[in-house]
Amino acid sequence: MSWILSLPLLIPFIAGVVSFLLKDGPGGRWASVLGSAAMLVAAGVLMTTVLREGVVAGQMGGWPAPFGITLVADYLSAVMVVITAITALAVSIYAMADVEARIARLGYHALFQILIAGVAGAFLTGDLFNLYVWFEVMLIASFGLLVMGGTKEQIDGGVKYVALNLVSTILFLTGIGLMYGMTGTLNMADLALIVPTLENHGLVTVVAMMFMVAFGVKAAVFPLFFWLPAAYHTPSFSTSAVFAGLLTKVGVYALVRMFTLVFVGDISFTHEILLWVACFTMVTGVLGAAAQNDFRKILSFHIVSQIGYMILGLALMTPLAIVGAVFYLVHHIIVKANLFLVAGVASKIAGSTELKRIGGL
Repeated sequence: MSWILSLPLLIPFIAGVVSFLLKDGPGGRWASVLGSAAMLVAAGVLMTTVLREGVVAGQMGGWPAPFGITLVADYLSAVMVVITAITALAVSIYAMADVEARIARLGYHALFQILIAGVAGAFLTGDLFNLYVWFEVMLIASFGLLVMGGTKEQIDGGVKYVALNLVSTILFLTGIGLMYGMTGTLNMADLALIVPTLENHGLVTVVAMMFMVAFGVKAAVFPLFFWLPAAYHTPSFSTSAVFAGLLTKVGVYALVRMFTLVFVGDISFTHEILLWVACFTMVTGVLGAAAQNDFRKILSFHIVSQIGYMILGLALMTPLAIVGAVFYLVHHIIVKANLFLVAGVASKIAGSTELKRIGGL
């Protein structure tokens, strides 16, 4: 089963290499589209396998768990990979008309495919260290896409984006080190069994808070969200769409995984914090959107607000609330990516994303 799990990761990497080699001509764009289509087929095969056989797990390189690289697909991760592939295909087709030839020659389509590989890897990994690795793949590719135009606004947004995400990385790595020191493993399935038996509950809660902050930065929750509205309106509409649809959802996915599987021993403390964070995230996002007049800035603040609804479902920690959070997570990927693509069409027609200038569209 290892090949079924690895294909959604290998295909975008291969497509990225081919796109880079052909970046000076139209072949790079077509390689990205065909790679995204092939990934969707692979994701569909993986989803079908999970529906038929249940949880699918594989050990890369033949090393047994918990020492080797474990890839796991259950219903949640398989659905997320399928939605990622659908988004990638839609955006790669849109990018053929949206991305300028100058930007394409800089390697846009290659970085786009590497970003998609990082997102899929984060959804399929079965251990924390490799989750960190996939986060870094995403960070490098997304920063390249963000600043590719070279404008002052893009550089400013990119610096804010990377600076806060590096803080997140440091917290995440520190938490990983402490977790390994306490348990001797980073395999999520092992952690779900070992962490509840640990006697030092205080240290476990401290580590849980470190992961909460680290993943909270990725998810753009209050008060760690300021990098998102500063960055998402600056790149091409294709880049904004894939960022809006996928990047923050990886942070939400990580929070859902860790705070329903591993950190469940002190729910009265950790999930109450998540509850307040969710409420403040919802309110501040809406207030920020109400103060904007630019299409993409409004949508960026709406992302923040809607992340709050997902975290609220996690914080309530009931089966129905978790189902609602996951359903909204999948729904939001499709809808928000589509809204940014629509913003691009509006800008193409009216020549602006400022609401005052496109009135009567």
